[in-house]
Amino acid sequence: AEIARANRVDGSYISRFIDLTLLAPDIVDAILDGKEPSGLSIAKLTRRKLPCEWVEQRNLFGFIDKR
Repeated sequence: AEIARANRVDGSYISRFIDLTLLAPDIVDAILDGKEPSGLSIAKLTRRKLPCEWVEQRNLFGFIDKR
């Protein structure tokens, strides 16, 4: 709430972006390397609550699980 107030934005907006810290490390690496699946966007990443399980995240966003 404090971050939202300081930046004059809605708390849910900040919450959605803070959730991105829970992304699987390999997803973050792929995004930073420009190797994310076609169509993946910040809007898609923040549209709904992220699954806690990294395998579920990979499936949801179109990453192939290499395990």
